[in-house]
Amino acid sequence: MNTIPAASHIALAITAAKAEMRERRRESIRKATKAHYWRTLQTNPRKAMLQNAQRAARRFGVSINITVDDIVIPARCPAFDIPLERSNGVAAEASPSIVRIEPKLGYVKGNIIVVSAKAARDPLARTLLFKALRGELNAEPQITAAA
Repeated sequence: MNTIPAASHIALAITAAKAEMRERRRESIRKATKAHYWRTLQTNPRKAMLQNAQRAARRFGVSINITVDDIVIPARCPAFDIPLERSNGVAAEASPSIVRIEPKLGYVKGNIIVVSAKAARDPLARTLLFKALRGELNAEPQITAAA
């Protein structure tokens, strides 16, 4: 024998319908957000890079005060001297990427540089590039001869 009153069945059905509507709305917003990001990436890559930097700053807990105007995408990667090109989908080796020169300072003016994704992933390339930017690398290595 069913002991749940008819009103409870209706309340459960209403609750389930509302949950389904919320989930459909969330999925719709996710799809719209993703589509908006890809449109932004195609039309204004610097804005998309700023959005990625803002997301990374939140994730790493560092400060950010850069604007779209602070992001300068060079024609060629300063580390590997390859042409920087946008890609559709997953970042390719030649995709432009923002890198922090001093990671602890965060995404602040003067502390970022745009390099290829390949250079951003390569720790040695980043180290040498940052040393060159700081003027810590000698133009020619000093070779000392033992006498």
